[in-house]
Amino acid sequence: MKKLNLEILTPFGKYYAGEVDAIKVHSDDFYMEILPNHSPLVSSLAISKMTMKDGGKETVFAIGGGIIRVEKGKTTLLLNSIEGKNDIDINRANEAKTRAEQRLANKDNIDVARATRALKRALTRIDVYNS
Repeated sequence: MKKLNLEILTPFGKYYAGEVDAIKVHSDDFYMEILPNHSPLVSSLAISKMTMKDGGKETVFAIGGGIIRVEKGKTTLLLNSIEGKNDIDINRANEAKTRAEQRLANKDNIDVARATRALKRALTRIDVYNS
C-alpha cells in the first residue's frame, strides 16, 4: 500500500518526518483527510485535533493551527504547536480553560479574539487527553 510522506514542523524544529497511511486535519472552513496521491493543496489549519493513521493505528494530536501544503510526493504541516496525549498536562489545560472562560464572561478590557483562541486550545487539549 502506498504511504503518505509527511513532515511536521513547529517553531521548535522538526516534530515528525516519516510515512503514514493518512492524516485528518481541520481548516477554518472544512475537514479533510489527506491520503497518498492527494491533489496539490495549500490551506490554513485551525486550532483543532489532528489524527494520524498508520498501520491500522490512529494517533490523535492537539494542534495550535498552522498551514498544510500537499504537493506531489510530500505533505508538510507548519504548525504553531502540536501535542500528543502524553504531552498534555491536563491540570494546566483545565486551568487555562477556566481562565479563558472567566475572561470571556467579563469582556471588559480584554482581547476577545485572544481569549477565544486560548479557550479553543484548552478545549482541544482536554478533548485529545480524554480520547
